[in-house]
Amino acid sequence: MASFIKSIDEAMKAAVFTKFATYFSLTTQSTDLVFEPRDVQLRKIAEKRGKNVVEFIGLWQESVSFDWTRQRTPIARRGILLEYSDSTKTEIITAKAVPVKMEYSLRFWTRSLDKVTQACEAYMFWVHKNPNLIMNYLDKYPLEIDMTFGGITDESHIVSQYDSGLYYVKSMPIYLEGWIFESLLAKTVLSIILKIYLREGTSPNYIDTLVNTYTITSDES
Repeated sequence: MASFIKSIDEAMKAAVFTKFATYFSLTTQSTDLVFEPRDVQLRKIAEKRGKNVVEFIGLWQESVSFDWTRQRTPIARRGILLEYSDSTKTEIITAKAVPVKMEYSLRFWTRSLDKVTQACEAYMFWVHKNPNLIMNYLDKYPLEIDMTFGGITDESHIVSQYDSGLYYVKSMPIYLEGWIFESLLAKTVLSIILKIYLREGTSPNYIDTLVNTYTITSDES
């Protein structure tokens, strides 16, 4: 069974790359985004590309903790009823869930002050659009993961530009109110399709962008 935390990690990578890649003329997520802690991001991107080019997006999951404020919500108490279908019949399965808080750090690395400034401005406008991640099962059971945002911090090494060159680094936190699900159990080998969307805007004028699709299979047969 796929890890739900990994699914959210992958969705976050796709979401931030989709939103900010064009500001740095980036085109390929696999070579232009690095999912590593801050201290190794510069080295990891050089290993990916085979050369030292400071123009990329960094992302890392800083922490996951139990969210006590949501432990008595309907989803935490009862779980989610999921409809599993195989070739012969339909079953209703309950997926148990626990609420978690997740913190990500997003970083822009570039040699262009103009580019990083534009990207930071776009980040502030993105906050204004009230984005969220939507987990969708069989296109029937949407589960919204709230996203909140922090301020932008300058991590540029301006004072060492004569030793290591001039580049700019801007960092900003993104917080998620997510869920971790237990293994799904069924009497027959069944699977569901999990789709994750990036939702932006306010009701009723939402814009949903598909960022990832996963197949999740029961642990029992």
